[in-house]
Amino acid sequence: MVTAPGRACEWQWTDIRRITALGEPLLELQPADDGGVCLAFGGDVANSMVCLGRILGPGAAQISVVTALGNGSYSAWLRQRLTREGIRVIEPAIEGEPGIYGLPLDPAQHAGFSYWRAQSAARAFLQSADLGRLEELLGDPQLLLVTGITLALCSRASFEHLCAWVDRHRDRCRIVFDCNFRRRLWDSEAQARERIGAFERLSAVTATGAEDERTLWGAENTAQIVARVSRLPAEYLIRGGPEGCWVGSGAEYRHVATEPVTVAGDTAGAGDAHLASYMAARISGLGRTEAAAYANKAAAAIVGQRGSAPKADTRFPRLPARVPA
Repeated sequence: MVTAPGRACEWQWTDIRRITALGEPLLELQPADDGGVCLAFGGDVANSMVCLGRILGPGAAQISVVTALGNGSYSAWLRQRLTREGIRVIEPAIEGEPGIYGLPLDPAQHAGFSYWRAQSAARAFLQSADLGRLEELLGDPQLLLVTGITLALCSRASFEHLCAWVDRHRDRCRIVFDCNFRRRLWDSEAQARERIGAFERLSAVTATGAEDERTLWGAENTAQIVARVSRLPAEYLIRGGPEGCWVGSGAEYRHVATEPVTVAGDTAGAGDAHLASYMAARISGLGRTEAAAYANKAAAAIVGQRGSAPKADTRFPRLPARVPA
């Protein structure tokens, strides 16, 4: 039987050096100023791991992504881009190509993203992964990032194997879970609630957003969101967009306001950067409130650019110095 972890305070963020994400990096199509389209990369776990590595700096942590990119030329291109960022790409040998998504050509129309990922190599891997394969590829991380997108790409059997892996490693590895609900990836909202609710109870840190909470759990206000997540055995981070965020554990939480920012086209990747920045700040020794304030500032760097992953010239704010206890 899979059991839930204890409260997040029972482990130390500052001990974390081995960080892995399980999920699907993607090719990203970005609208260009000349009316054309540019090729970049994205995907929630890739965005978060790149941001985390940039903020922590070279050598501060071993950062890995467990996925499958396939064996085509675009697979090699995406693998190279991630490796350049200092990310270890760990994958089985699977034929195929990476999934693709496109940012809106006209953000003013609120058309949403376009996706071509149904036959991706990562989906094939996550649909078929059993406990033995997960043991082989995930190794021995201290922190594992999983998102709702990862769970949506799993089959029922592979989801159960993932939960079993978490339970087997619960004394050595803590789970960071980001809801990241994408309706078109799920058979139904009921299926999403079942898996996401189960995985939240296995996590040491849970991140969610106001929109996802309204859609999945019917939350009408922040108080209702806090009432739900505060019952989880986890440290939680609730993203509220221009309202800032809420951070806490159990019944103890704080609202952390943010400064207004200028959106450059879209907000793709902002939530991924927010969570990664929060993780980096906590690993560096900051408390929950200070880490949330830093995450608000760091996410603004992504909101102020086109594209979901940080560009070569993206600059994140420096982490504040740790205040001695």
